[in-house]
Amino acid sequence: MPRRPASAFAVLLLAAAACFTVDDRITVQPDAAVRPVVDRLGPERVRLRWPPPLAQGPVTVYAGLSPGAIDYSRPLAQGTTPIEIDSDVLPEIEDERARLYYGLVTSDDRTFVTAERRLPLEGPDNFRDLGGYQTADGHFTRWGKLYRSGEHASLTGADIRYLSRLGIQLVCDFRSTRERKTAPDLPFDAYTENLHIDVDPEGVQPDAIQEQIRRGRLDRKALEEMMLAAYRSFPGEYAAEWAILFRRLSRPGDLPAVVHCTAGKDRTGFASALVLRAVGVPEDTVFEDYLLTNHYRARHTRIISRLIPVYSLWRSDPEDLLPLLEAREEYLRASFDEIEKGWGSVDGYLRDALGVTQDMRAALRRNLTKRP
Repeated sequence: MPRRPASAFAVLLLAAAACFTVDDRITVQPDAAVRPVVDRLGPERVRLRWPPPLAQGPVTVYAGLSPGAIDYSRPLAQGTTPIEIDSDVLPEIEDERARLYYGLVTSDDRTFVTAERRLPLEGPDNFRDLGGYQTADGHFTRWGKLYRSGEHASLTGADIRYLSRLGIQLVCDFRSTRERKTAPDLPFDAYTENLHIDVDPEGVQPDAIQEQIRRGRLDRKALEEMMLAAYRSFPGEYAAEWAILFRRLSRPGDLPAVVHCTAGKDRTGFASALVLRAVGVPEDTVFEDYLLTNHYRARHTRIISRLIPVYSLWRSDPEDLLPLLEAREEYLRASFDEIEKGWGSVDGYLRDALGVTQDMRAALRRNLTKRP
């Protein structure tokens, strides 16, 4: 939700990023609840793991370039959780950055599909897939149908070529006009529609925050209150905007889709959480997905934390800016508390505030979920 910093601060940030390099491809996700997970252990090695309730006996692993193109005639490995897989057993692919999908077949012939959640992009650090989450009725959200991300100005040419192969039909941009002018979206393909859905809460003033950093006058408590106020405003003040999002996602021709803002954390976090809840993903899983932003943007937070003392001549403590940089459970909880107070439940909110009909809910579930 915070808007792009002013140009001088952005230049310093880019300089800091060049100095503090980290391999973003080597990541291990936090533990998952009731689904298989892929961990990136290195450029040529992944680990697949799953909770014991998912499979009691050995599991056979297969792979492919899409959920529908997994080659179940060629097993890669078999065993119990976890299984590590090297590149020498993976299918031969032209693009070394291609994202593989893994089919896990249990001893009782159940099949689960999983993949790395973060897309293998050179620029954005928080561009990820919302597939693979289990719903209350035993379905799973579809891989490759709905993505969430931050701004797209950092996409490289290789990133755009990669994204153009995903068939993305719709990009829902929640940023303000000012943010879009500062960092315009880069088109993925000629047929991709960029839909502007302005969500611009009052109170977030980047220039004022930048000045507070420079002069050593950051107020951690005030930043926390500012963020909570913004999240409380999301359900009521922007119901018309979220209604547009739900109308579009209920149309199969508008998928795959991407929802994004600047950091891919606040506006995108609320929108993603609301969509997941609408298709039946349990609340604890929704909060888990929301908090994954802290995992994927850890490098960004480290860079900012190292930059702030230099920028402020050691007058500002980086810890004081964390309320602005982090996804926090209490923020998203504030949004859902407002929904409970105003509409009684997420179902009531979707129906009465957003005008989501039963037919639209059914269409959303068809478009975004499937049985394993």
